[in-house]
Amino acid sequence: MTNFSDENWQQIKVLAARLQAIKTMLEVFNEQIENRPFAQEFNTMKEQLEADFEQTLSALLELIEEDDD
Repeated sequence: MTNFSDENWQQIKVLAARLQAIKTMLEVFNEQIENRPFAQEFNTMKEQLEADFEQTLSALLELIEEDDD
């Protein structure tokens, strides 16, 4: 395993926590909102959460790969 600097470890922890929070919000969204008459009104919010998840995951992977170099 790579020896990350303290700063990188902190960034990794923040990004991982952010991913978990977004994942939880998406799960709740799917459980509580999907298949309801008003679900369409929340599609933009869901799409933003999904995009944020992908961006955060990419940032985390980039940080990990960057430290491997």
